[in-house]
Amino acid sequence: MNKLAHSLAALFVYFISTFALSAEQESVYGIDYHKITYPKIIADFMYGIEPKLIQYYDTLNLTEEQKVQSLKGIAGSLTLNHMFKTLVEDIAATDPEATFVFTKLPKDDYSNLHLLAEYFRQKKEYKDKTGVELTEEEAESTQKLYKALFGKDYNH
Repeated sequence: MNKLAHSLAALFVYFISTFALSAEQESVYGIDYHKITYPKIIADFMYGIEPKLIQYYDTLNLTEEQKVQSLKGIAGSLTLNHMFKTLVEDIAATDPEATFVFTKLPKDDYSNLHLLAEYFRQKKEYKDKTGVELTEEEAESTQKLYKALFGKDYNH
């Protein structure tokens, strides 16, 4: 009987945690990121950053349709390991540190997402050390110097 009680308790905890997880992961616009993205890390990233992106899109006066298209576009691009200037700008304006989870993805399959996470990590590290933002020109210059000195990019 004691085993049965433990099993039922474990099952109850499982269902409660599953329900809590699904309740946390709801899109304001009803987008099911688990259906349009792969792997789960990207879907979780989208659920986490969506409210911040919507708030940012409000400042740009985007229509509801444009917001949905932008959110789906970001999710699809990330899944395909594609980077676009607007995607990077949107993430930079909202929560660049959220990209650090991309380093958990297979680097060979998601090389651009790894580069994006590394880019934002370097910017944060620079700001933490100096107290000022690393400009795009400084970042590009540093990458060129590194490549000239070592014959490879940072990520290799």
